[in-house]
Amino acid sequence: MITEIRASAPGKIILSGEHFVVHGSYSVAAAINKRVYVSVREINGKDQIVSNDISSNLDSDDGSFPAVKSVTRNILSIARNRKHSPFEISISSEIPSGSGLGSSAAVSVACSAALSEFLGIPLNKEEISNLAFKGESTVHGNPSGLDIQACQSGGLIVFKKSFETRSIHLKDPVRLLVVFSGRKRSTSKLIAKVADRRTEYPNQFQRLVDSASSGSFEMVDALKSRDLSKIGSLFTSLQVQLSWIGVSTPQLDDLIEFLYKKQEVLGAKLTGAGGGGSIIAAIKSGSEDSVLKYVSSQYPYSFVTEIPQEGLRWEKATG
Repeated sequence: MITEIRASAPGKIILSGEHFVVHGSYSVAAAINKRVYVSVREINGKDQIVSNDISSNLDSDDGSFPAVKSVTRNILSIARNRKHSPFEISISSEIPSGSGLGSSAAVSVACSAALSEFLGIPLNKEEISNLAFKGESTVHGNPSGLDIQACQSGGLIVFKKSFETRSIHLKDPVRLLVVFSGRKRSTSKLIAKVADRRTEYPNQFQRLVDSASSGSFEMVDALKSRDLSKIGSLFTSLQVQLSWIGVSTPQLDDLIEFLYKKQEVLGAKLTGAGGGGSIIAAIKSGSEDSVLKYVSSQYPYSFVTEIPQEGLRWEKATG
């Protein structure tokens, strides 16, 4: 009998189209080289969830682990006629929460996969994504599903709400700098803020939705040709759009200004919901490590990721 199951999923970055994707634009996202690991094992006692020094019983509404509890309860409702031993869901993450790098999506995906397998419920990738999306919705209110798809499938994807996701093959990998500002954000509040902006300026907003779609296809072409200057230029223009809808902050602007002191930085933008979180930057080839050293002096959680990266995967299981 299997006594432990382990799965992991990557975080993600959004290269173009964040927020506008909720309103119908195309978006481009990629998995990164930071992952969330979830293990499910038999225990004595009540079903529980643990991460670092935090633990919570599944039947407790103490506000902790909302996405994981949603995923778990939905899976248990599917398995209500199956007997199971008490279990512990253990979470280990390389991604700071609130960093805009998809930590909640990654944990929802990995938990959906690991727990369903532990309970003997065969699920395909679409079913895993659907369960994870419900978990993500408890945290972010009205997500597009982009984060879930990027964390589940990995690689580089073009995404549009209610349309089939398309995977993009890169002949040569692309290296990008990722920097966490250190300030966490609330995605649900920012989604609502953007919706208010849309109501206030509907015609301007729709033009930006259309522009975001065009920018996403330009981004794909630049990534395919590994045109770092073009990627950087697109990042710069996309950041202006994100500032207009109110999701950038003075702290993020200061971070980008700090980066632009280095001539090797070809362009930068926030990634994800904004209001804090992280930025991504295109760097002149061969200069990534020196720029990383420079930015790490002020922003310790910084790294270079190569895209594409692997999506959901099974880790070593025991039993």
